[in-house]
Amino acid sequence: MTEHELKSNKNNELTKTLTQDLQKLAADGVSDDKPVRKIPPLERWQPERSSPIDIEIRDNGEWWHEGTKMTRQSLVDLFASVLWVEMHDGQKVHYLKTPTDKYQIRVADAPLFINQVDQVSEDGQLWIEFGTTNGDRIRLDDDHTLYFKAYQGEERLYIDTRFGLSARLMNNAMYHLIEMGELVQISEDKQNKTVLKLSSGGKIHQIDQHA
Repeated sequence: MTEHELKSNKNNELTKTLTQDLQKLAADGVSDDKPVRKIPPLERWQPERSSPIDIEIRDNGEWWHEGTKMTRQSLVDLFASVLWVEMHDGQKVHYLKTPTDKYQIRVADAPLFINQVDQVSEDGQLWIEFGTTNGDRIRLDDDHTLYFKAYQGEERLYIDTRFGLSARLMNNAMYHLIEMGELVQISEDKQNKTVLKLSSGGKIHQIDQHA
């Protein structure tokens, strides 16, 4: 058996073990209540083992395993529910985390992608709420703010969510967000610039692009 075949077999075994562990965790969390997005208590898990696994989240939000696109959305959502990030030497390193293992994966840009923007009402307040392709809901508030960041020469809009993971707004979501807000000209450091002002939870949030 060649080295490539041995590596491929090891990855397949890791993926099988990971999938079985996550399916058991998901089954343990099933209830008769209205289905909601359930995120396991990753912050309480302290796995001792760490292994790389050939899974990649590409720049367009697709998940790939050993060069093959993962097409089962339920499996992708399951994997996304245990996404974890740590800082190593100033760089974000992403994992899929279980109670016993951490599986290091590759992420081209952000691990989560926002494709929905809505306004929701609660206790008489209107909130801007984002939805990811994996079913996460993120509200724009003081703890979850929008920011621009450059990626390969392109300015992109992000918001941080659970466990420090970043979610990127896809183009359609960003256009919808702009329609919800107000573009205004302001003067800063004797220069005029355009900023987007958004109202969420009774507070105005101002987002400005890098110069």
